Amino acid sequence: MNKAQRERFQRAGWKVGTVGEFLELTPAEEDLIETKLRLGGLVRALRERSHLSQAALAKRIGSSQPRVAKIESHDPEVSLDLQMKAIFASRPSASRELAALIRKWEAPISARGTAHARRLVKTRPPLPGRNTKTAA
Repeated sequence: MNKAQRERFQRAGWKVGTVGEFLELTPAEEDLIETKLRLGGLVRALRERSHLSQAALAKRIGSSQPRVAKIESHDPEVSLDLQMKAIFASRPSASRELAALIRKWEAPISARGTAHARRLVKTRPPLPGRNTKTAA
């Protein structure tokens, strides 16, 4: 929406804002939606660069061509797991590239932060149905 349209809507009494404001999303929810949208676009770009049809990619991930079309068209029912599976299937080096990206994200984490996270994992209550005497 350009500035003139925005001003015209505001003069008519409309409130102009973001989707996140309208749906009252948290920043984490907005980021998740943005990530899913970007992953859908990435699937299409990698598939096309690899000269794969949607049917060929579907065969690689054990799914169907319409499901790949849903991944690429940002269908909200598509899981992150399926999106990632399609990315890895369309480009063999994708898993190495993603691992390198994750290492970059992990680099700033302080030793104290990771020790605290380990302490939280060790002190969690035992899962239901488990022997409480052997749970750590």
